[in-house]
Amino acid sequence: MGNNVEKQYDSMSHFYNVLYSGCDMRAWEDDFINGFRNLLNDLPMNAKVLDSSCGNGIQATALKRNGINVIGTDISEEMINLTQEYAKSNNIFFPTKQLSWKQLPDNFGDDFDIVFCYGNSICHSIDKEDMLQNIISLYKVTKSGGKIVIDTRNWDKVIKDNVRFVISDVKEYLDKKYIFTYIWNLNGFNECSSVEILFIEIINGKETKCIPSRLDFTPFKHDEFVQRLIESGLKILTDNFNENSDNYTIILEK
Repeated sequence: MGNNVEKQYDSMSHFYNVLYSGCDMRAWEDDFINGFRNLLNDLPMNAKVLDSSCGNGIQATALKRNGINVIGTDISEEMINLTQEYAKSNNIFFPTKQLSWKQLPDNFGDDFDIVFCYGNSICHSIDKEDMLQNIISLYKVTKSGGKIVIDTRNWDKVIKDNVRFVISDVKEYLDKKYIFTYIWNLNGFNECSSVEILFIEIINGKETKCIPSRLDFTPFKHDEFVQRLIESGLKILTDNFNENSDNYTIILEK
């Protein structure tokens, strides 16, 4: 599934911006920074931060905008391109590199004061062992006393609610109108699942064109995830899991 995810994100890169069209990106940046204000305020002078799943660049750009020395990495070359485009459109510049999580220790030492694994990306691990090895790779490039921030969808809630379809409002991007539909194919915890995303272009207000895409992922239970982290000797600093919340964040300390 790892190689599939790289290809899947590469193929849907244009439509990734459709997902965010009409959103206040600066507000998203501010929400991200404010959500980790205490953590960021504790950074030492000349600190280095890694955004290890930089996607379309919102988080890395927000960090750099706030004067933080950041590097962005992602398994997808097209996501790296989106990050560079978004940063450049804001007249902001920082290094980026196409790398999987497992490739990080071969490219960096224990260089980073904070490593972000943001945007529900860790679920793209093939299985629970692969997920743990990916997190250990993040751990290896973190300084002693540094933090690893793992942001994830609350899969306990997703499996419980078992929502099959999600449909968007009309989105406008590059003078075209779209509706997108999420079709969830859930196979239970620790089993490869997928979401099909159908981008429906509305032509002249009456015709439609459907462009399909797909992302693979592996849902996991919060309690089992935490137990695996503890059994592997990883120190959990904070965990804001709430069974009714859509997402949660676990912060590890090295």
